[in-house]
Amino acid sequence: MAVVKANAYGHGAVPVARTLVSAGASWLGVASIEEACELRAAGGITTPILVLRGLEPADVTQAIALDLTVVVWDLTGAARLAAAVPHGKRLAVHLKIDTGMHRLGADPSDLTRIAGGLRRLPLAVTGVMSHLACADEPGHPSFADQLGAFEHGLAVLAAAGLEPATRHIANSAGLLADPRAHFDLVRPGIMLYGGLPHPSHAARAPLEPVMHLSARIVQLREVPAGARIGYGHTFTCRRPTRIAVLPIGYADGYLRALSNCGEVLVRGRRAPVVGRVSMDHTTVDVTDVPGVETGDPVTLWGEDAGARLDVMEIGARAGTIGYEVLARVGLRVPRVHFGGEET
Repeated sequence: MAVVKANAYGHGAVPVARTLVSAGASWLGVASIEEACELRAAGGITTPILVLRGLEPADVTQAIALDLTVVVWDLTGAARLAAAVPHGKRLAVHLKIDTGMHRLGADPSDLTRIAGGLRRLPLAVTGVMSHLACADEPGHPSFADQLGAFEHGLAVLAAAGLEPATRHIANSAGLLADPRAHFDLVRPGIMLYGGLPHPSHAARAPLEPVMHLSARIVQLREVPAGARIGYGHTFTCRRPTRIAVLPIGYADGYLRALSNCGEVLVRGRRAPVVGRVSMDHTTVDVTDVPGVETGDPVTLWGEDAGARLDVMEIGARAGTIGYEVLARVGLRVPRVHFGGEET
């Protein structure tokens, strides 16, 4: 199952989904019915889609019409959906078990009752799933605990007469961590886009980043020592400094947290972000990069002249994770898909 929620982690849901299906993905995973509708409306994407965040009853008829499968996690919610199922129809669902993440999921102690209740509803329970909390931390004891809890939950459901053909728990980290987590289906997300959940996974999956984010310099400024840069004057130049102004800011997904700590690539060299990242612009010190001109491309993350700036590093510099950095790339940023269309 290729997870393409959040606009395919910022990459563009429709062209990415088409590429992944052509590469062999047998399922697509989205967060919401709105994301599923976008894929179906694009045409040609008939692959099964799982709506991971569930549904409201008002969306049930549309979900059935679009041939979607929906996650449920308790009998109360499942009954609300079932009440909205048109006569003679059935809604396909996957039951989610809470194996220790304590977010969405059925209480393991309630599985026998839930199984009995689901059999009486106009729902087709075609899968059972869970989600791993710490698979991206190698050796974390909760990984084995959750696998054991999932296997126990599957046994309880089977004893209660509910034994769907599709069982799944592994995200990217779980897929890479241990084959025991693979079951019938795996749900890679970040690794599809070239990101590793943990650096130790590099030997198992030598991935290449998919996204290259760049902007062109719109102005070069020569400012004296002592000049203060940007909102709040949070950076003071200690020498005569050459400042490059980029037309990208936090409204485009370049995080404000990168103010005075981010780096970019200019002509294959690293250059520091100075001053605050604003809504529409970012300022960079290019004093030590020779030959820079207005119009030059600047790499926010990706490769430039043999140098690389990984999005996971960008996330760390901003005090977050690369997943968030990718997902926040705004819709006003043009996306060019090689071999595909621009969106």
